[in-house]
Amino acid sequence: MVLTLWSSCLRSSRPTARLAKGSKRLAAHQAGSVLLEHPIIVVRDEGAVDLIGPPDARSHLRPIVRGIPKNETDLQRRFRQAADATQEWNQAFWAAHNGSFLLKKAQFVKERTCEAKPQLNADEMSEFYREFLNANWQNHVKYNFEWYRRNFALLGLALRVSLEGRFRLKYMTNSC
Repeated sequence: MVLTLWSSCLRSSRPTARLAKGSKRLAAHQAGSVLLEHPIIVVRDEGAVDLIGPPDARSHLRPIVRGIPKNETDLQRRFRQAADATQEWNQAFWAAHNGSFLLKKAQFVKERTCEAKPQLNADEMSEFYREFLNANWQNHVKYNFEWYRRNFALLGLALRVSLEGRFRLKYMTNSC
């Protein structure tokens, strides 16, 4: 079950940890973060819910704080940690990529504008987009291969977690 926890942050570029009193899991997860302005859902310490924050200002990705079940198995823990690592890797890539994009776009616009022409049209901007994509195509190819590799690894772990849960449930119902 997934719940949206945070409303938009006005002052913070990162999702953060001002939660209702009683959510020890999230407070511990984000101990070093800036406080959030407006929590919109109060989640008691049930542990098994995933919480999704607002889009990050730099990467434009929504952060996820994955719930930790009380009786988490080793396989479930490995899956959760792999998903968190993939999320952090993805976040870092897109934050760096978008920062580079905005910097190079600002340089391009500054080089090509003057007092007589303060704004570039769509055709002129398409030249920048083409140049940027051509300059970064190899990074995008590497990103895509790594993204697929990580997601197939997560898919394999998710399948194993699902099978583990089914067999455990079957064993528990047959033993009664």
